[in-house]
Amino acid sequence: MVSLIPIIFLFHFLSSLFGNAEGAVTFNVLNFGAKPDGKSDATQPFFRAWASACTSSVSSIIYVPKGRYLIKSSEFRGPCKSSIKVQIDGTLIAPMDYRVIGNPDYWILFIQVNQLSVIGGSLDANGAGLWQCKTSGQSCPSGARVRT
Repeated sequence: MVSLIPIIFLFHFLSSLFGNAEGAVTFNVLNFGAKPDGKSDATQPFFRAWASACTSSVSSIIYVPKGRYLIKSSEFRGPCKSSIKVQIDGTLIAPMDYRVIGNPDYWILFIQVNQLSVIGGSLDANGAGLWQCKTSGQSCPSGARVRT
């Protein structure tokens, strides 16, 4: 009689790499080079995860594990081939210096994307410096926002 343990292990291993019970493929931002230290720029790894999810012919999950991820001004553009769920178990943080974001009126923008869900996690826009500028009466940028 053949033992089922190796078969069960193989099934769980392949499921963790390529998908989940919903039939979606999962793209973990860590696998694209993101570091959850809150200091390393994770913008490009997030873009690479997005590109993989957006071009996938099956539903996708972009998974952001626990930790702090520094994200600069980002535009996640569609149209995408299928639905995308962004599951955030960590915190996305903006640069401490609001001037790093530049002139766009957004910090994180999803544009021309249908069937998008963003679930969980936290967003830390590090707005203290911008608010200090605004309350001082100086000429300040309007401030970045998260828009969907």
